[in-house]
Amino acid sequence: MSGLITEAVSARLETAGAVPRELDLYSGEGTDFYERLVGTDRAEIREVLALARKTDDPILDIAAGGGRLTVPLVRTGREVTAIDLSDDMLSHLRRALPARSTVECVVADMRDFSLGRRYGLVIIGATSITLLDRAGRALLYGSVRRHLAAGGVFAFTVAGGTAAQSLAVSRTQEIGVPGPQGEETYLFAQQMEDGGAARVVNWVRVADIAAGLEATVLTSRLQVLGHDVLAGELVDAGFAAPAVSPVRTDRGVEILLLTTSWAGSSGTVDDDAAG
Repeated sequence: MSGLITEAVSARLETAGAVPRELDLYSGEGTDFYERLVGTDRAEIREVLALARKTDDPILDIAAGGGRLTVPLVRTGREVTAIDLSDDMLSHLRRALPARSTVECVVADMRDFSLGRRYGLVIIGATSITLLDRAGRALLYGSVRRHLAAGGVFAFTVAGGTAAQSLAVSRTQEIGVPGPQGEETYLFAQQMEDGGAARVVNWVRVADIAAGLEATVLTSRLQVLGHDVLAGELVDAGFAAPAVSPVRTDRGVEILLLTTSWAGSSGTVDDDAAG
């Protein structure tokens, strides 16, 4: 099999006689699954709201997805711009917004965007920065810099501790995921690539792994990154060395919040945020 289907899932489907259909986790029906998987996760919300209280300026939520962070910010009356590469993901956000809320939803690549304004807080939740390779992260840092207001804060999360360790090994397991008719069992597979620098993730519903059935394999490819690597990149890009703090979760998952600001002189930041 080609694409991003792991060897473990490929073998399982072939043995069962199921027909694979690869689909990106962040597009089409994949977004419905993603929302079921993470939509109720409250991690990071407390910390993001605390950061938001420190600025009166608008807030930018990058890789906003279904609005797990955007919606709580909006409910506190904040002005938020939400960007995501997938309009399918943003459609979930639009449906979740409170009535009469004013949120600007923009389909944009987090590596290169021009919004024509500046923000007091720029956030990336759900460790989404790991979707980008080194070149992509360099572009992201530049885009964030161009959109930060004077004294603005850039904050994002990454896995830490045992959670980070679990992202650095190939593994396969069955996991229960909330479904329309109750919990459904999915086969989760993670395959390491590039000498452990990246991981390919698959999700496929176990009930679909049967002879003659079409089994949708939801796929994603992410980088394996430690907070120390990201901290060094930020400094190289002209940001201050970030503060690193733990994020409280109800799942025992270890997440780290990196918070920084632009360290260069004001004259080195483009006057026009639109670039």
